[in-house]
This record gives sequence, C-alpha cells and structure tokens, in this order.
Amino acid sequence: MPRAEHEGIVGVTFDSDGHRLLGTLYLARGSEPKPTALLLHGCPGLQQNADLAVTLRDRGWNSLVFHYRGCWGSCGEYDLRTIPRDVRAAVDHLQGAGYPGVDPSRLAVAGHSLGGWAAVLAAAGDPRLRAVAIYAAAVDLGALDLETSQVEHEMTRFLTTTPEDFIRQRDEVTAQRDPFDAVRSISPRPLLIVHGTDDRWVRPEYARRLHAQARQPCRYVEIDGANHDFAWHRGQLRELVASWLDETEV
Repeated sequence: MPRAEHEGIVGVTFDSDGHRLLGTLYLARGSEPKPTALLLHGCPGLQQNADLAVTLRDRGWNSLVFHYRGCWGSCGEYDLRTIPRDVRAAVDHLQGAGYPGVDPSRLAVAGHSLGGWAAVLAAAGDPRLRAVAIYAAAVDLGALDLETSQVEHEMTRFLTTTPEDFIRQRDEVTAQRDPFDAVRSISPRPLLIVHGTDDRWVRPEYARRLHAQARQPCRYVEIDGANHDFAWHRGQLRELVASWLDETEV
C-alpha cells in the first residue's frame, strides 16, 4: 500500500517573542489546500477543543490547537497581556510553515472562554483571520471578580504565574483592551457568537451585549441548558460551529 502523505495529526512547536509554544495540528485527508481553524482554549484550558478539531478534520478542515506561553508545557511566564501576541504567532506559523494541505490564505479562529476574548482581540487587528467563532467567551475579564484563593484553585495552580500577578494582569488588560469596541472591526468578516443559558462563569448577558455591538454578518445562538464548557452539549456545539464554518466558505 502506498504510504499516506501524513497521518492526520502532528505535534508542532513555534516561537512567540522567543518562547517555544506547543500545539497539535489536525490535518484533514489529502494534500490539496484546505481551510484551517485556529482553536483557542480558555484559562487554564481544561477544555482544549480536541473533539471539535476531530469533527472539523472529518469535514475537510485542518485545526491547530496550541497552548499560550506558561501553560500546558509551553515555555515562558503565563501572562494575559501577551496572549493576543501568541495568537498572532500561531497565525504566522500556519502561514509560513508549509504544512501539507494548509492553505495559508484560508484561516479562521474559534475560541472558548478566554480564548473567545483572545479571538475577538486578535481578529480585530489581523485580517488574515477570515472568520471568527466564539463560545462562552469571557469578553469582560473584569467581571470575573474572584478571591485570590479561587484564582489559585481554578486557574493559577495550572499556570506559571501567581494569583496576585494574574489579578494584576486581569485589571490591566480590562483597562486597556475592550472587546466590545474591538468586535466592530471584525465586520465584514463573518462572526458566530454561541453561549449557554446555564453558564455560571460568564452570564449570557455579556454575549448578548457583544452581539449588540457587533456588525453584520453576525449570528448569535444560545444553547438552552448549556454550561460554560458545554459539557452536556458538546455534540450540538460541534455541529453548530462546524456547519457555520462550512457555510462561511473561508
């Protein structure tokens, strides 16, 4: 039997401001150029979207799941302020690495939770990202008013930063970067906003407010009963995001 050109999955590393970031590239069958989705996880990133990556691969899309500096093996100190730069570095890598089947001109981004925040900010300033999907997006980081002990338990024990530094970073990015303004710059590229009605971390009102600020084309979907990770609604989420991406014709 002839040897396949690739095995459908490959580990990747790339540089961001001198830090080596780690990721996994899911490659759809065949060597012809195909669209690629950059999948951004949240903080700390327990939900890493591998199921969505596999679904997209089965539908003819490539996907890159990567880890920001300072988490899940990527080098450097975790810093909310540098996450958009890490996203840009991932886009640079997809465009320049010459992976089989990756069309560098057909890139989309999908982000969960903090990854949704990063997706909006990155896409607002980077027209190379031709479609944006966000779900349970933590667009107002300042609204995450957690005690230091909660920050340590839920987030920083998995990251190379302290609860105190994390809170300072959160306050700084909240003051300097406003996704509710940035989202307007995504148009005329398509935007999908998905949120669960039972999200206890990011209330649906924030998604509705973001939708109100966005320009067309924008689709807004609430999934009844879904929590922050869509834990019991993953199939519905996967079908929604994958079908929408197919429709965008990136």
